[in-house]
Amino acid sequence: MVGKPKKILMSGAAGFIGSEAVRQAVAAGYAVSVIDCLSYAGDRRRLADVQNKITFYKKSICSKRDVEAIIKTERPRAIIHFAAETHVDRSILGSDAFIQTNIVGTQVLLDAARAAGVERFVHVSTDEVYGDIEKGQFYETTPLNPSSPYSSSKAAADLLIKSYMRTFGFPGIIVRPSNNYGPWQYPEKFMPVIIYKASQNEKIPVYGKGINVREWLYVADCAAGILRALEKGRIGEI
Repeated sequence: MVGKPKKILMSGAAGFIGSEAVRQAVAAGYAVSVIDCLSYAGDRRRLADVQNKITFYKKSICSKRDVEAIIKTERPRAIIHFAAETHVDRSILGSDAFIQTNIVGTQVLLDAARAAGVERFVHVSTDEVYGDIEKGQFYETTPLNPSSPYSSSKAAADLLIKSYMRTFGFPGIIVRPSNNYGPWQYPEKFMPVIIYKASQNEKIPVYGKGINVREWLYVADCAAGILRALEKGRIGEI
């Protein structure tokens, strides 16, 4: 299937990137349903502009019963999987939620999607699965070398999806965005922290020696790229 699926289900779409993708998808004419447990980083206010144009389920992707029921009811042709625990520092303090949501939740979605014959499954991963690099750049084929419980859980989800592609011919596509910034980002993230600290004339936190370099991607551009991957990406690729 290449082109716009009429009905798509998005997991974790009350989050920062997911909500932007919902807003863009609705504007583009998609019929969108959302499953989100509304964890501390989820906020339905992000979807206020489109709340009457989507179907929202306040459920966890770790619940097999709920996920199967939602997919049976909505019958989406495609799924975009945003739902994840994403904060590196939180994963270092405790990794349980990251293992549950990012690995177990992904497995639940995969099995339900496969049983329902979903035609496309776009998994939103992260460039952090590659770890650190001293110079040059990463490629889609770069070996995974995660450096935190968060990035390890995302790498595990990527590998699980790749195994479903090979074993079951599953119609997966993996995208690995770099660091996002923009409106509605949760304030624990790097950009909002820096802006807030600076505005309050407080000390700005420095990681390591302060010489690390990051790539940044505006959230609207990221969401547009994910929707393009849904429509035109080649199944089985990253």
